[in-house]
Amino acid sequence: MAFEVTGNVRNRFVQAAVLLYLLDPVRGEPVAHGLDRDTNDIESSRDGLLKRKFLDSFALICAVRKDGDTVSAVCMEEGLPGATVIRVASNHGISMSTLKGLRDLMDILNNVATATSNPSDSEHEVLTKIIRLDMTRIRYYLKELRNANGVREASVVDLKSRMEGTLCSPSDQFALDTFSGWLSHIYAIRTMPAEPTPESLVDHIRWALEAKRTYFPCLRAAFSADTQNFPAWIYAILKLGRYAVAARALLQLALEVPSLFSPMLVEPVTAPSRTQFSIPEGQMPLTCVLRRVVGGREEEYIHRLGRVWNAPDPETHFRNACSLNLSVHAEVQLISFYDQHPERKPAFRFVGVSKKSCFLCEKFLANHPHAFTVSSCHRKLYLSWKPPPTVDHSAYKQYKTITTMLSKDMEGVAKQELNSRLGQRRSVPPDSTAGVSLSGLTDADYTGGGIQGDLVRAQATAVPERELSPITPSPQPIETIDLSPQDEDSYRASAETSLLWTTNSSLMMVFHVMRADDAKKQDIVALTDIMGPVTGSPSWSRFTEILASGGDLGVGFRVREEFLVVNEPSLASGSSSLVSSTCETQRC
Repeated sequence: MAFEVTGNVRNRFVQAAVLLYLLDPVRGEPVAHGLDRDTNDIESSRDGLLKRKFLDSFALICAVRKDGDTVSAVCMEEGLPGATVIRVASNHGISMSTLKGLRDLMDILNNVATATSNPSDSEHEVLTKIIRLDMTRIRYYLKELRNANGVREASVVDLKSRMEGTLCSPSDQFALDTFSGWLSHIYAIRTMPAEPTPESLVDHIRWALEAKRTYFPCLRAAFSADTQNFPAWIYAILKLGRYAVAARALLQLALEVPSLFSPMLVEPVTAPSRTQFSIPEGQMPLTCVLRRVVGGREEEYIHRLGRVWNAPDPETHFRNACSLNLSVHAEVQLISFYDQHPERKPAFRFVGVSKKSCFLCEKFLANHPHAFTVSSCHRKLYLSWKPPPTVDHSAYKQYKTITTMLSKDMEGVAKQELNSRLGQRRSVPPDSTAGVSLSGLTDADYTGGGIQGDLVRAQATAVPERELSPITPSPQPIETIDLSPQDEDSYRASAETSLLWTTNSSLMMVFHVMRADDAKKQDIVALTDIMGPVTGSPSWSRFTEILASGGDLGVGFRVREEFLVVNEPSLASGSSSLVSSTCETQRC
């Protein structure tokens, strides 16, 4: 028999959640959580980074439709007898057809890891399989591009003429020509069949990848002063590009950590049934929750809330809001599974998610003793959330305790907002992002069956301003490293040569950057990630943009306030050499 949190505990939880939701459904700024691996072990940190990107990417692929039912979460069970298991949960359960497609995809990765298939062919095969699995969502984004009103052939020409006024050199002109040529590809998408085949979409998905990897600064300069006001069609391009990154992330783990694929299997979690919840007529839930929150002043606040909600009968308005279809979110399903199967509990306590986790999932994970983490949280409160049922009585008691704690916390926040923020609302953040970054996913020399060359790793530490010597000069911010020739012909030749070196060189460089004041904040940036799209040369602005992005998921580098210093460089000779250095991040 399954135990489920019901009765007064559930009633109190729903009432507190509904009150907080009606005050403001957004419970804070979106957050991204930093790495928590051992920062003294570079190999462990890189493995952890690749696993996180793999799990977030795999979860994205599991969410085959653009709705709440297929929002997915995954964990990795490694080191157990038999095989590595990717445990998959979805809000409304994984369908058999989706599970079969995921297992077919995993067969490809297992073959890559055991060198029984050619990785150069497998990248195309993996991306095609991903497109086939997620075709419903991909068609949705393609439809947004077809219907986009913000870009027409004439508008691209006009955009180019407007941006030409800001050019400073022939290299800028060539970069603008390259960007406008890339953007014009949108017309090819508009002329494709209404129901394209997965194979025909591969090149379009790879085109979309360049929006984030190469042309994001151009898109921002052309269409928005910030990333919060992009036209919807640009978000559609960014979301299409996620699938190309996902293919790279899956293959990269198979190539660099093949021991995980011996074999790797996909197993689902059975989603609990949903629960209809409502409060009978005649009961007064608003009065009940306000009595706990602002005891003795409930009538005053009911009157004030009625004005804020524009509700003549606030009690009925609140009672109707409590009529809910409750479900267990995918992240929480995984936690419940491991409570009931402790022998399967992962050593790597990370949950990959197809969308940012919600406010209540984040709080539940934070209060649960397993200490699982997710990559990001949008901090929105979803009323359909409920704690999981379980057949384990000790786990049930734990869920009941956590639910009561969440109720008290929400009531405390509601009291503060009733007294200070009544009627104010935060801006609503998106649930999803443009997916995991390419940072740290080095290009593979597929002809050799694996990654060729060595990783250049720089351990970076941060030193507060007060610890700097008074005579240390404050460096001026460096915007770019411009190594380009000044005439267009030589510029184009230099770009082609540099890009050819980037693709074929046996030396694939990766920078591992870490702060001294917070060792959990770190990132790995591949040299290929910071190569200019046209110059083929490293760009300081691209490097700092990667380090500054992602909120807490990374270094959090502030360009005009901090700088990077590389100390004690050393280089060993030979094709198997390891180049290492120590970097310091210092505040100016």
